[in-house]
Amino acid sequence: MGESRAGELLGQLLKRYKLEAGLRRGRVLALWPEIAGEMLARLTEPLRLERGELLVRVESAALAHQLTYQREEFVRRYANHLGEGTVRNVRFIAGRLRQEKEEETGAAEEAPRPEPPPLPLELARRLEEWQRAVPPELRPAVAHAGRAVLAAELSAENGERCPICERPGGDQPCRYCRPLLREPLVRRTARDLEQNPLAEPLEGDLLAAARWLASEKLREQIEELAPQALEDRSLLPLLEDRVRRFVALPLRGEDPAARAARLPEAVRSLVKIA
Repeated sequence: MGESRAGELLGQLLKRYKLEAGLRRGRVLALWPEIAGEMLARLTEPLRLERGELLVRVESAALAHQLTYQREEFVRRYANHLGEGTVRNVRFIAGRLRQEKEEETGAAEEAPRPEPPPLPLELARRLEEWQRAVPPELRPAVAHAGRAVLAAELSAENGERCPICERPGGDQPCRYCRPLLREPLVRRTARDLEQNPLAEPLEGDLLAAARWLASEKLREQIEELAPQALEDRSLLPLLEDRVRRFVALPLRGEDPAARAARLPEAVRSLVKIA
């Protein structure tokens, strides 16, 4: 059977069993992330298509209001994909997105939502990209809604705290901070911090990333020197110097005593740590 004949039969079956409208609605909803773009798709949720009108839930009333002025553009994009008339209007309503809703447990009132904590630098950069991708009048609303979405994404993770941004995560450092470790500025600063642990040439997550890199490099040097110093005591001053720098290097969430406790027992038995 030819492809054209098979297509005709499929169309007849869809009409006979009244499935065509459902299939069309499904295609409209599935296409929304492509129609809206990555940033807006994260801040919105398509709900249903009724008589050519697509209803979309939006994170905030301000963003819903601003998106109303772009509905003709969204209709045009749908027409390019599905043909004229499938989507004739897009209506936006404010409300909590499905992925953000918390299960109700019978509480009479929902507790006030706390302010989202500061984002890791990598996510803050992503939020800035989202804002640059929309018209200026949309940027305040996108900043507010986008921050809430990214903060919710972070709160869903658990595990040990990242030594750079101090957020829970399965990997160490977390997946949001690992890209910082590849930045040339961070790597150059890490080499300087190996020599001068208390310097602060950067700030925020960039400085924390450089300190973590320097800490790892010093730890490797200590583990390499320790067995050699056991056999050759003339290497003890060099080992003590590396241990002193390692312990003095400030890391988020650790004091010098905690850092010293992370050294191998063999090292602590060789070097007196103040």
